[in-house]
Amino acid sequence: MTKYILHGGFTRQDNESSRAFYKEFVRDVPEGSNILLVYLASREEDNSKKFEENVESIKRESEGKSFNFLMATQENFLSEIEKSKAVCFYGGSTNKLIKILRTYPDLQPLLEGKTIAGSSAGAYALARFGPSHDEEQIREGLGLVPVRVVCHYESSELPPNEKAVSILEDTAPELELVFLKDCEWKVFTN
Repeated sequence: MTKYILHGGFTRQDNESSRAFYKEFVRDVPEGSNILLVYLASREEDNSKKFEENVESIKRESEGKSFNFLMATQENFLSEIEKSKAVCFYGGSTNKLIKILRTYPDLQPLLEGKTIAGSSAGAYALARFGPSHDEEQIREGLGLVPVRVVCHYESSELPPNEKAVSILEDTAPELELVFLKDCEWKVFTN
């Protein structure tokens, strides 16, 4: 079974919802496993501070289990996924992340049987469709989670484009439409 967790964004906020997200993220991950943290969507050159903060957040919610943490690189991405039992795709530029992930056509089989999380841009990349935040259009993700997702719903800091959300509501109505406010999350399994 593959467990996907879509997160509405701002995983770095220390609140009950984010703590519960990290607890769920590691719940089924065996002790001593590798956990891959993916910052390929980041607009920053150096993500070491984010990595350290996210590792500490995960450790706090791991109920005493210890893990090996890896920061993803484009060069070794597929082998890093192969070695990991859990992968978390963090936010940033959705277009950048989707473009990078599409260069790995064999990605989906490598994710099977793992816990896979995506926050904001990560959630958009994992889902089938999501709205743009800057433009009046929707974006097509990888479709690993067959839903339409809206991250940062009703956010005061980073709301999606209202017209893009309206377009999304009329697109692929057979797919579940998931609205995730900042720090909210939802689990999907297959």
